[in-house]
Amino acid sequence: DPIHDFGFFRYDPKKLRFTEPAVIALEPKDLRVGTEIRVVGNDAGEKLQILSGTIARIDRNVPEFNTVYNDENTFYAGAGAGTSGGSSGSPVLNKAGHAIALNAAGTDGAASAFFLPLDRVCYTLSSLQKGIPVLRGTCQASFLFKAFDELMKVGLLDSHERSVREKEKEATGMLLVDSVLCEQKKLRPGDILLSLEGEVCIDFVHLEKILDSKVGSSVEIKVCRGGNELLLSVEVLDLHSLIPRSYVELGLDVVHGLGYHAARKTHLPLDSGVYLARPGYVFESLGCDWGSLITCVNGQTVKAIEDFVRAIEDIPDRQYFPVLWYDMREFRRDRTLKTGFAKMSRAWSPLKIWRCQSVADASPEEWESEELAVPSRPARLPEPPGRFGVLTGGDRLVRQLQASLVTIRFRTDQRFCTEALESGSSEGVGLLVDAKRGLVLTDRHSAPQSLGATEVTLGGCATVDAEVLFIHPQHNIALLRCDPVAVGLLLKGRVPLSSARIAKGKKAGLRAGEDVHFVGFDSQGNVFSAECKVSAVYLPSGKDEFPPWSVPRFRERNLEIAVLTDTPEDARGGVLCDSRGAVRALFASFDFQTARRDCREETTEAFGIPANVFLPMLEAIRKDATITPEVRSLDMEVAAVDLATLARGAGKLPKKWMQAVLQRCGQQGQVARAICVCRVLATGASKAKLRPGDVLLSVAGKTIACALDVEEALANPTTKRKREASKEVEICVLRDQKEVVEHVTPSVLGSEDDAELVIWSGMVLRRTPRCILERCGESVAPRAGGVFVQCVLAGSPAETRSLHPHCFLMEMNGKPVNTLSDVLLGGQSEKKRNEKRAPYVRLLLLDMNGQEHVRAIQPDSLFFPTLHLQRNSLGRWSCTQKD
Repeated sequence: DPIHDFGFFRYDPKKLRFTEPAVIALEPKDLRVGTEIRVVGNDAGEKLQILSGTIARIDRNVPEFNTVYNDENTFYAGAGAGTSGGSSGSPVLNKAGHAIALNAAGTDGAASAFFLPLDRVCYTLSSLQKGIPVLRGTCQASFLFKAFDELMKVGLLDSHERSVREKEKEATGMLLVDSVLCEQKKLRPGDILLSLEGEVCIDFVHLEKILDSKVGSSVEIKVCRGGNELLLSVEVLDLHSLIPRSYVELGLDVVHGLGYHAARKTHLPLDSGVYLARPGYVFESLGCDWGSLITCVNGQTVKAIEDFVRAIEDIPDRQYFPVLWYDMREFRRDRTLKTGFAKMSRAWSPLKIWRCQSVADASPEEWESEELAVPSRPARLPEPPGRFGVLTGGDRLVRQLQASLVTIRFRTDQRFCTEALESGSSEGVGLLVDAKRGLVLTDRHSAPQSLGATEVTLGGCATVDAEVLFIHPQHNIALLRCDPVAVGLLLKGRVPLSSARIAKGKKAGLRAGEDVHFVGFDSQGNVFSAECKVSAVYLPSGKDEFPPWSVPRFRERNLEIAVLTDTPEDARGGVLCDSRGAVRALFASFDFQTARRDCREETTEAFGIPANVFLPMLEAIRKDATITPEVRSLDMEVAAVDLATLARGAGKLPKKWMQAVLQRCGQQGQVARAICVCRVLATGASKAKLRPGDVLLSVAGKTIACALDVEEALANPTTKRKREASKEVEICVLRDQKEVVEHVTPSVLGSEDDAELVIWSGMVLRRTPRCILERCGESVAPRAGGVFVQCVLAGSPAETRSLHPHCFLMEMNGKPVNTLSDVLLGGQSEKKRNEKRAPYVRLLLLDMNGQEHVRAIQPDSLFFPTLHLQRNSLGRWSCTQKD
């Protein structure tokens, strides 16, 4: 129903097996005060609960909710039944077993329950059974029932009351116009309804019966306005035509017409604009939230959904466009017209128009979609501002490094948050390491994944798009590549961009007590510098390590971070350099979750990453632009242990190794510590070779005194016979007070990023990442499948079958699933003849505790089609619909 809180479903009784359907008779006339009732439903989500009560009143005006949608023009019944969530739509039965009302709402913290009478329900059911259209009319006015005493105060005459009481002996009041739509020019709030079509009308059943029979024509209404009688001819409109029957979908963005309910609540004309029902990637960039009224898009006035489609269909991918809107949720406080720029996204999700094909007849409502073509023209490139766009203030270091410092903004669709924060957006700072090729070094907070839109602001004056080139598999480091065409235009436009000078040799590391200079950005985007002192350079271990995430994702490990004694206030990010401007560390943002069990909040903190950690990667790329960086790994996590503690527990330590550790730690100005193994990846290179508690003495002939020594030894073997990347290395460890030699073939890791995603039946599936296997442990990791359920979309077939995310998809209909290609093949199910829906698909799932689960899911190719997202060689993502 377009107004009242009820609807009808239809099922095929022939499909019931071993079940005799029970018919509940509808008896609206039996709704009386004092009637003993039973509310039969799913109270609090519990299937089949029965609550008791007594009807206390049947003439209550409609309950008012703080939502867009509210009922009108009907009485409600009330009882102290104590219903709660899950009981909505439950039949209210009397002793005879007849339904006399529907449970519709309740009051939080109280036993009050509100029931919808069945008069319009019976009318609708009768029309559907006869196969005729369900006509619903409106005079664009909302009425309330008021007692005679109240009506006298607004102009009702004694003669009017006597006339009504003569015809309706039990009358206690009349109907009063409470509000009208802007399009209603004849009726006004405060008008008292004296007669309708020449008959006295004092209840809503009579009112709606006449309006429903006069759709498309007009009715004669006599009202009392301030003590004066007026006879009005009021047009009766079709209520169905005032309810949105089409909407536009772009990813998570959903936009439709304003509609009757929203127009009534805000008192705006129906053609004021379009309603943002759900914000997604495109309109969230504006700060636009649900309930916004969009009035102008890309310079075109938007009054209806057709205007909105014409305004956006030719906007290319990644193009910004202006938008004007109101925040309707704050209309009582602020009716200011807001402006901003949204960024179009057509690569990840198609632009669809959905239309309901059935409006008011007795046939079922069926929705059909139309997908609009993607514009072929590229996005508009900004014009270079030249040298005058660059800041000229600041000290010598600021002027020297501002041409190499950049700010970064990352955003992605919240459905595709694989490594990004839950909000799907982040901002950070980066370092331009190759100006000609547009290569930017940053952290994984600023660029967590490639599936998203990354924007880089160069020189503080020009913003260009960028792609994620490489995400370090072990450390909080990412490498971006700016749009080469845009960077070329900036260089031709004489925008001063320069590659940062990275410190080498001993200067590439930091030690406690050293004086350095911070150069970076504050929260307002201004570049500044400050003198700082390095407090410590240490490997976070034990209680100081970065805690695991509740949702599995990358966690920093095996990295000695630099901490400052006097971190500049309001520092957003930047670099640590010497007095000549040589970069000695990237002052990066680290994302982690607080370790408190009662409050696991996402937090971000900045630490220094010494240049010797990322310098080998940068030098390799500078030598050969075609190579893809690779990292050799032993697939283990190490921790630092005080040498004094180790000596007491492990006994005698090798002298040569101990001297090397003492010398190295002394140079770093820190307590002598050894590096020991604390975790080993159950499916990694060191499985069954290294154990937790092993103290690393040497790797490939290099003495291990810090975590960085392990990486340097794997990258540059120092043994007499240098081994290739795929060959094993010799590792000497101290185990059970003995020196043990193991030979391990290191894993060769590339960029830790997804190149492919599949969305099937509402499950967002990805290749199982390393961070998931690290969380599973020895008992589960070997059994883990190659496809991981990252998340489950709301309202999807997967969610309706109680399928939870963060598990492994093992089988589909008994066939093993090892890759995403297996999902695309296994998810193709043929519909049976004369069947509208696909058959169920049986899934075998394995959770992260090693427990197997079986779910049967019925794919929905209409609203949740299979989407295949892929990244090409240039780093650009595209989306293909498979169904």
